[in-house]
Amino acid sequence: MKKFLKDWKKWEIIFLITCWFVVLTCFFISKEKDILSLTTSLIGITSVFIMAKGLFFAPYLDIIYNILYITMSFIMCYYGEAIIYIFIMIPLSIFSIVSWLKNKKEDSSVVKVNNVSGKEWLLLCVATIPITIGFYFLLKVLNTRELIVSTISLISSVIGAYLLLRRSSYYAIAFIFNDVILIILWALSISNFGLAYLPSVLSFVVFLFNDFYGFIRWKSEEKKSKKIANEKE
Repeated sequence: MKKFLKDWKKWEIIFLITCWFVVLTCFFISKEKDILSLTTSLIGITSVFIMAKGLFFAPYLDIIYNILYITMSFIMCYYGEAIIYIFIMIPLSIFSIVSWLKNKKEDSSVVKVNNVSGKEWLLLCVATIPITIGFYFLLKVLNTRELIVSTISLISSVIGAYLLLRRSSYYAIAFIFNDVILIILWALSISNFGLAYLPSVLSFVVFLFNDFYGFIRWKSEEKKSKKIANEKE
């Protein structure tokens, strides 16, 4: 436990515990309760926070979160969310485990930040167009609820997961956009099905703040790595 907590600051621990407390409080004061939504939210908040810190075991916890989120998405008929997590997010999380383990900093549980080339960015942008169109029509055939929102959520998740696999600090920007979309998506669930899904909305609000923090932290690690590399030259 001491080894696990050595990379943590006091405010980070307090922030994480506060997030758990807020979600649990909303769960207990709400008349409508959903244990799956609560569990998914708590694990998701933890996963995103340790992801923001760049801790190499983050993808392991992310897989657990993905499985729970898939189950919840199927129940709510958000087939786009379920499909992306089954066929894209879980495989990318598995690949991320391999990639992160190979690129862990010496004497640290933090992963090395990577720079994505301009050519790779161009290919990613070009590939995004047909993938978005393809998923839109697939989700339409499946009668996915909130089709446009689900499609946008799907493609932003794919981009974020890919950049996370590549250890790019810009993974956080894609997920910040995705967080906003998911806040809207699950807020619509509250309007249709009641406050049982309030923990899910709150968790994505926390995700939003965590991803902002993740971008700042990863950029900081990136600058440190460049500084060390320049000193060695």
